[in-house]
Amino acid sequence: MSFGGAVSTTRLQSLRWLSIHHPNGPDQVYWQGALHELCKATDIDLLFIDIRRRSLTVVVNAALPVPAAEQIHASIAAVEYSRSVERPTG
Repeated sequence: MSFGGAVSTTRLQSLRWLSIHHPNGPDQVYWQGALHELCKATDIDLLFIDIRRRSLTVVVNAALPVPAAEQIHASIAAVEYSRSVERPTG
């Protein structure tokens, strides 16, 4: 997973959270480390909430107000919906 073009530090500074889908079990230590390195220069503190059974991680910008539980659940639902549209069922 590459964060170079998809997630800039400028964008992360203004975002309260991201929901990242990681299918097929990518190396979380690697991409979380890469994201930390990307944010280190701009002092963005991140919190990672791993939801393994859904192959999903919520990344929260610790400098901004924590999103409400309903917002996080809606974000997760959007990722789940996106997955269902991307691949056929049955």
